[in-house]
Amino acid sequence: MLSKIESRLSSFKPVVNEFQVRRASVLIPLLEREGEARLMLTRRSDQLRSHSGQVSFPGGKEDERDRSSLDTALRETREEIGLESKDVKIIGCLDQIISLHFYLVTPFVGLIPEDFIPNPNSLETESVFEVPLNFFMKSEHHWSEELNHRKFPVISHHFFFKQYDIWGMTAKLILRLLEVGLEHQPEYQVHHLAAPPWMELAQHFDGTEESLSFHTHSPNWNRGI
Repeated sequence: MLSKIESRLSSFKPVVNEFQVRRASVLIPLLEREGEARLMLTRRSDQLRSHSGQVSFPGGKEDERDRSSLDTALRETREEIGLESKDVKIIGCLDQIISLHFYLVTPFVGLIPEDFIPNPNSLETESVFEVPLNFFMKSEHHWSEELNHRKFPVISHHFFFKQYDIWGMTAKLILRLLEVGLEHQPEYQVHHLAAPPWMELAQHFDGTEESLSFHTHSPNWNRGI
């Protein structure tokens, strides 16, 4: 499964937003354990001011010390869970996405060693856990709700794994990873039919809420995830 994801991501070239906007990056860590592809996730500390207690990928805001978006993802990952950059094999990048607080987030996909033992920074990370990748491919583990978000309605996706609610931007990126990396199309509706896909919105985002209306009449709304 991981070899297929690596092969498909090697030829996947998402559009990159070149606007000078507030930026952040995340790492989507994949590993194989006992012949099973797994995804590593974190639960954010309840003490954080933003997204406290939520499940997320390691990552965060771009720092002036960072030379690139990839530097941001790797630095934040090291600070949050103790994973060194040299132990990550970056195999590709997914489409950029806009966060709830109007950051343009670049998601990198990386393979990590199966013997990696997380050392979470308790100030930022409450716990680190793994989920089998095929868990997200089973519709019975998924539910969704419709929300009025910014200028149009959206579908908010949720996956429950043990005591964790995996939702929001994290769930969207997982669904996109499954589509791009494994050609997986879920049985349920991913995008709201009255709204553009988040990938399109990110391409034209210039840092203002007004730019989110750019493709309000795009003919490509319902392509992919």
